[in-house]
Amino acid sequence: MGEKRIWSSRCLTAIIIESLARGLLVPVLSLIFLQKGFSLAQLSGGIAVYSAVALIMEVPSGVVADMFGRKRTFIFSQLTYAAVLALMLAVKGTAALYFLMGGYGIARALASGSMDALYIDTCLNERGEVYLTKAATRQTLWATVGLAAGALSGGVINWAGGQFWNGDHSSLTVLPAAFALTLAAAAAALFTKETPALRENAQDQDGGKTNGIKRQAASICKVCRKTPLLLVLLGSTVFTGTTLALMETYWQPRFLSLLPESNFTWLLGVLGFLYFAASAAGTIAAGQLMVKKSPVKTYMIFAILFGVCLAALGFTENGLIFAVLYLLFYFLLGISSTAQSVSINAAAPPAFRATLLSVQGLALQLGGFLSSCMASISADRLGIPGLWWCGAGLLILGIGLTAFMVVTVQPSAIRQPSEL
Repeated sequence: MGEKRIWSSRCLTAIIIESLARGLLVPVLSLIFLQKGFSLAQLSGGIAVYSAVALIMEVPSGVVADMFGRKRTFIFSQLTYAAVLALMLAVKGTAALYFLMGGYGIARALASGSMDALYIDTCLNERGEVYLTKAATRQTLWATVGLAAGALSGGVINWAGGQFWNGDHSSLTVLPAAFALTLAAAAAALFTKETPALRENAQDQDGGKTNGIKRQAASICKVCRKTPLLLVLLGSTVFTGTTLALMETYWQPRFLSLLPESNFTWLLGVLGFLYFAASAAGTIAAGQLMVKKSPVKTYMIFAILFGVCLAALGFTENGLIFAVLYLLFYFLLGISSTAQSVSINAAAPPAFRATLLSVQGLALQLGGFLSSCMASISADRLGIPGLWWCGAGLLILGIGLTAFMVVTVQPSAIRQPSEL
């Protein structure tokens, strides 16, 4: 048993390294594109291109992971990520930046869900279904730790570049991020193992051999028809994606505008680190809350609360108050997203877990795409606070609709606590 359990820890290692790489870019990614010539509206246009490409690729990438191996898909995604980041150093001009955002979307879609699904399946294979909630919580927590460490490091690199480099110093963070992604691919190749039984199950689901993406997609539709709660939860992710895209696109320039001096840019990394710490705290709190409340109910309550927090962020003109509300936003998001993850994993058949997680990623990207399109034509008129108020309103209305649909299709889902 001890030898079996080591595989789940090795999957976590690859997840942590990938999260570290993505965290490095958290304090600076929007700034990189702004420094390369994007306006606020063009930045939203670039995010819309990224979201549209990720949207198109999201579900096919999950189907590929289920059919041909989650490990292989993850390795390819990390190498694609690294190549895109390397190109980021060389490109110039608006058209090239839009093209690069498209490549970034392809890489993100390939990465979405593959290693997460492999980790969850490995844990369940080692310890049984009773470990589901702990596995999902542990995966989210350690991914957040990697993101936090990366964000702090990215902020320090950005600040140091500003002190000692007269050029485009924000882009200096790209090189260590690309190296970390390559390292994540190597860790997955050398230290993780696909579970043969799960791949055979994916091929033999419903008594027949899977012969292509079309058959796999039909099976997913059948799963969603049998479990309407799963479809509602996946669909509600659109509203979260709308809110997150607006926050992640504009928090850096908004926070900088509230700082008294330009040499405080190192605070971007500190705040990035602390927001992942807040998210990790939310993940831990979610585990405690779900002992007494159902994961579905926990998800919906705290999704509404982080929408209210986003609206409050639009009103503040003080840097310190902004930082406090920003951290509260991610604490509430940590609770909500963990509860949603537990709910979806509990309803998802193991053979299609990667595909269903990719459907969740698709819904997230759809929300980001829609909000980015809106922002690309209204950012210059509404400003960042106005965009955040609109996003908060859509989220609150969307989660209210989700609650109504949950009560309609499966009212017991809001009454059953998680089995920890």
